[in-house]
Amino acid sequence: MARRKTQEKQAPKPAGQLTRMEEANVARLGLISIQERIPADFTTWTVNFQVDGRPAKLTCIGSPDVGGVPHGLDGDIATALMDLYVEAGALGDGRIHTTPYQILTRAGLDTSGRYYQILNQTLLRLRSTTYKASEAWRDHGRGRWTTATFNYLADFEYTSDSDQTELSSSSAITIRLADPIVASIRAQYTKPLDLEFLTSLERPLTRALYRLIDARRYNPLSPDEPLMEFTVSVTEWAEACKILERKPTRVRIQLKSAHDELIDRQYLSSAVYTGRGVQQLLTYTFAAGQPRLPDSALVAALTAVQVSAAVARKLITEYGEAHVEARLAKFNQLMARGYRARSRSALLVDVIKDTEGKYPDEPEGIIAPRERRAGPAYMPSLDEAASDDGPLEVQVEAAMKTLQFLLRERLSVNEYALLRAGLIAGQPDIKTATREAAAAKISGTLDQYAVDLLTVIHAALLRARA
Repeated sequence: MARRKTQEKQAPKPAGQLTRMEEANVARLGLISIQERIPADFTTWTVNFQVDGRPAKLTCIGSPDVGGVPHGLDGDIATALMDLYVEAGALGDGRIHTTPYQILTRAGLDTSGRYYQILNQTLLRLRSTTYKASEAWRDHGRGRWTTATFNYLADFEYTSDSDQTELSSSSAITIRLADPIVASIRAQYTKPLDLEFLTSLERPLTRALYRLIDARRYNPLSPDEPLMEFTVSVTEWAEACKILERKPTRVRIQLKSAHDELIDRQYLSSAVYTGRGVQQLLTYTFAAGQPRLPDSALVAALTAVQVSAAVARKLITEYGEAHVEARLAKFNQLMARGYRARSRSALLVDVIKDTEGKYPDEPEGIIAPRERRAGPAYMPSLDEAASDDGPLEVQVEAAMKTLQFLLRERLSVNEYALLRAGLIAGQPDIKTATREAAAAKISGTLDQYAVDLLTVIHAALLRARA
């Protein structure tokens, strides 16, 4: 299946260098079948297994109306949605304001017309399919196994072109992730994810198997340190992969191409079968990487404010320890002065990334100025968003990402669609819109800016209709 034309092969990163993460329950349970294609009547599956010596069960109930259970490329898109949610600050409502282009790009998929149809079908499957994890969902905060019933997506809405009802490149989407997934992410029950390596793998089957293998490397009770080897029963592994044909010989054939690619790409050093028949075992040995160094005291200080270890390491790598230490001190000053924040961890990350002077120092607590540098922002910088370089579509998508990040719920999904159309038409101007939004953020006037922005958009719409 086609991938992005410019996709480059990436070497897997050592665990200590990974800065992205995924929710650990979803990764470990393997909610999405690794099969690229399934029969339409493959609408349900059940897997029985052991968790800490106790029986557990995972059930999936899909629908033939949307192509059966989630499978294949659905896993790429689900991973992209989770990454976009974390990138936007992992807010408590679980919502993501985005566009089809952003989702497909993050998933490493092509942005041609038919992939919008694939995305639409994936969203329908993730919304309509029900999962029940019986004594198999880890409540990290309470340190216990629980039962959770959910749909991967709690809901989603999008806009369409006037002459069609399906997703298109001009759509705006609002998606809400399932409450159990949101709660786990916010409780920092996550595992590292090498997204660049994942999206550089050629086949959907390889990417799906990689996600499952990589999840099994981590202890579900403490998903921090990866194993260098693990062994699993072939029949059990077929169940975990949600493969229809469970005969060991068929499983070996099904997985061979994925194993070959993962070995060739130096993620695995070997995938070895031992035994005969249904007693066969499969041992995965991982390629040697750089040993992970213990986290520093600064990482511990950030994680104490509920910033994930992966994000903490990324911030320190990109900005340097001196900068992060200074901004942590500024954050502590803000808290001591009674600064009110919806999320302390999100505020701390924003203070560290701030290059616009949004959080001025108090006279009694002056922090030595640091050299300003462009942030490693998960979203594009304002200069990038307003750049004249690159195709108009790329400029518009970068600006949309910035504006969605700043405005959040101040615009509805339909209003975001109008905004996107306006940016394409130059009303409002891309540079002006992003810079004025940044200024409004600094001055605390985003509500009024949103009203003014909508006034500009509606005025342009009326002129176009006149």
